[in-house]
Amino acid sequence: MLDAGASEMCLQTAFSSLLSRSRASFLILDEVDMIASGRASRKGVEGRIFATLLHLVDSVNNHPKGNKIFIIALTNRRHAVDGSLTRSGRLERTFDLHLKGADQRLKVLEIVSKDLPIIPDQRLEILRRVAKAAHGYVPADLIALCTECALELISLNAKEGHGSENKFINYTNFERALKVIRPSGMGEFHTKIPSIRFNDLYGIDSAISDLRVAVIEPFENQAKYIEIGITPPRGILVHGPPGVGKTALCCALAQEMGVNFMLVEGSQIRSKVVGESEHNIARMFSQAKANAPCILFIDQIDILAPSRGSTHTSENTGDRIVTSLLTEMDGFFSGGRSKSVEVDVLVLAATNRPEVIDAAVMRPGRLDQKIYLPVPNIKTRRAILEGYMNKMPMRVSSEERQQLAESTEDYSGADLENICREAALISLRENIENTEITLSHVLTAKRITKPSLLGYKAPAPTLTLPAFDWHPSTKTVS
Repeated sequence: MLDAGASEMCLQTAFSSLLSRSRASFLILDEVDMIASGRASRKGVEGRIFATLLHLVDSVNNHPKGNKIFIIALTNRRHAVDGSLTRSGRLERTFDLHLKGADQRLKVLEIVSKDLPIIPDQRLEILRRVAKAAHGYVPADLIALCTECALELISLNAKEGHGSENKFINYTNFERALKVIRPSGMGEFHTKIPSIRFNDLYGIDSAISDLRVAVIEPFENQAKYIEIGITPPRGILVHGPPGVGKTALCCALAQEMGVNFMLVEGSQIRSKVVGESEHNIARMFSQAKANAPCILFIDQIDILAPSRGSTHTSENTGDRIVTSLLTEMDGFFSGGRSKSVEVDVLVLAATNRPEVIDAAVMRPGRLDQKIYLPVPNIKTRRAILEGYMNKMPMRVSSEERQQLAESTEDYSGADLENICREAALISLRENIENTEITLSHVLTAKRITKPSLLGYKAPAPTLTLPAFDWHPSTKTVS
């Protein structure tokens, strides 16, 4: 950006040129957030540039030729543009351009890949799989993805010489390209969803069933839900002790639904700089909306939304952050209960300390549905052990597995997974030629794995509300 005087002169020259023309004209302000951010409007040099921009926009609207001039501002940071520029009479119309889900990405892929030598009889299926995997990819990213595949094919053929068998692009080529080309649609909140599905999770069947009823069934049968006038919850709190699968459950939900997924840590949003946390919250929700349909997963929400009054700072930072979070959530959810149950943004939050979260965050219309993952009991621990052991060459009998389940009180699901993984490593360290894992290896792994839930106290029963209290679409939230 130029200094204040030169920047103002550039703006004035551009607007004067428009007003001097006799025919309809367009002025395109690319990356307008660079000169029109909310914070810039209150600072010295940037503030004067922004004030000049507002004055010139007003002068166009008040000019006799103003009805022949169209100002189009472009930004990929809508949340950063000061509201005074977008108020009525200025840049009052907003258009969001983004791809909604795998179906739209598939349509773009079919166009941009038309010249790619994809395996003919698998072409559509390959593109479908790519579209489903390309969360947060914008059209430019999809073009880059296809280019990367083409370059890889050329490179392989060049290495193998004349008569190469690599004549077609397959899904494996796209998989490698997906690791190289990052999605720009997610911005700094890009999250690579683990390839995990519900059938990869063990011992939490009840929670999975709750999510199917609350989210997946309405998503897949939207017309029926509209017909009877109900909407699914738009905010769900998943709580329970550490290591029981809260994050894995939310990631699996995104895979099952095939929607975009944003994982944000509470500590990632909170900042020591005054006002920065509120700005981060606004940016987080704006990014989720731009990538709808999207699951916004806020991990460790207790860091972001502790009970107001529980933190004591001269700036009331904690209270301001909670208020900002509530405002953003209300703005998201208020439009979702009128005529449609179409999923735009689903907010999932996870915590192992629900008792410290501000009560207003969990009132009806916000994170009003709760899913509790308890400390694993014997039956759950047996299911978890069975799940992981069945994937390994375990020489452990059913009776021995039951004894393990009974002797692993205070072990979380993550602890049990670690026991199985550590047992496999112990077997290989003992003899690299080993092809089986025995009970001895498992018991050794158990001895060196400490139970992470020892001394854990479950939250008060009153925190767990009846799940999935459906409410009519005409209900208003005060």
